[in-house]
Amino acid sequence: MSNFQPSRQGSRPSVVVVATVHWASTTRLCLSLAESGFEVVALAPDDHALHGLSGIVVRSIGRTRAHGLSEITRTVESRPPDLLVPADERAIDFLRILYRRAIGGKGRNAGQMAALIEASLGSPSAFVFAAQKSRLVSLAQREGLLVPTTNVVDDILELRRLVAKAQFPLVLKRDGSSGGQGVRIVSNAADAEQSFVELRTSAGPRAAVKMALKKLDLSYLDGLYRKRPAISLQEYIVGRPANRAVVCHRGEVLAGLSVEALQTMDATGPATVIRVIDSPEMSDAAARMVRHLGLSGFVGFDFMLEAATGRAYLIEMNGRPTQICHLALDADSDMIGALAARFPSVALRRTIPNIDRRTVALFPQESWRDPDSGYLRSAFHDVPWQVPEFVAAYCSPVAPEPSDWVQIMRRYAREPRRILRGTTMSPSLVANLMHQSAKPTARIVRKEM
Repeated sequence: MSNFQPSRQGSRPSVVVVATVHWASTTRLCLSLAESGFEVVALAPDDHALHGLSGIVVRSIGRTRAHGLSEITRTVESRPPDLLVPADERAIDFLRILYRRAIGGKGRNAGQMAALIEASLGSPSAFVFAAQKSRLVSLAQREGLLVPTTNVVDDILELRRLVAKAQFPLVLKRDGSSGGQGVRIVSNAADAEQSFVELRTSAGPRAAVKMALKKLDLSYLDGLYRKRPAISLQEYIVGRPANRAVVCHRGEVLAGLSVEALQTMDATGPATVIRVIDSPEMSDAAARMVRHLGLSGFVGFDFMLEAATGRAYLIEMNGRPTQICHLALDADSDMIGALAARFPSVALRRTIPNIDRRTVALFPQESWRDPDSGYLRSAFHDVPWQVPEFVAAYCSPVAPEPSDWVQIMRRYAREPRRILRGTTMSPSLVANLMHQSAKPTARIVRKEM
């Protein structure tokens, strides 16, 4: 299998990281890539902490899909990178759109764009199975992997039929969601029906119009014409959530790390404290899925470790980096080091972090969840003290996206009565509101893992 080849002879290999939301794990990944010798260009929202860090070139990705696609194209065409890394699900969607355009011959350098995306993410199947949870489980089952019993639910009548034969609790999942936002754990039939309606409505035409108005982005109106994402009913596995993150190239796993979650933000949210584990079952499942789908880049696989048996059930795949991709205990788990090793003609540096315990309290996730958590003292607290700008940026929780105009107006409506006496908003008040809207809020939002 051939190695990656730097696009510019004698220069550092370059990575363009595409982020549409503000996750601390994205900032951490960019720092680790830069510290390892990569030239990192990040396309990120205007309020992202990446804009305040040295050693990384950061450009605005804008607030709409049109702006984002234009900026990715401009960046790739002006100086082609060696790799593209989508940091979140919407970034994956951006690359999927660009790939579809490129293979259709659209764009100034369509062939180059298509080849770059394939080299970065793997075969086009990577786009499909990362978003469609129901199809991924079916594929894994055909591969002989251990998965929960899963059925796609077309309507309420079918839901009632399936629920009547099942044992609670159960899990409802909507394709195309992430971070636990499209997941509901239900404990009875009434709860299941209500959750099904909520999940179905949240991806329907009305939701599409609402998001287009809130975000002032017409691309959300695609939801008016798309087929509704599938909703599946899944067996609930009693146990602990676990994750295996890998970096791979054309179907071959280069390195990976397996962890179990000791603490999570909430019932379906991301892990905040993890324990590194050795799980041949998880490693084998991830390697087989990577090989079957021909994946490249960073990929995360979610599992449930059954309490009674310890068996690992594969439940989901994320076609992007997860929040543990910067961690490493040795060469086999050093994902960034393994990626760097694919560029043999360039001298790269990578120092494996000195993690002296297998239990890790992730920074800033665990301190956001509970500033008085005992894990902050008993576990290895993963704080990058060598980058004080990072520590300062995430000392308090940040929202993943800036306030939209609806939130700004609601905030304005809560202003003291003395400010609201005038019949119009003064320019200074408008400026102040816009400034406040760009500040991080104390809202803790799901998912990075």
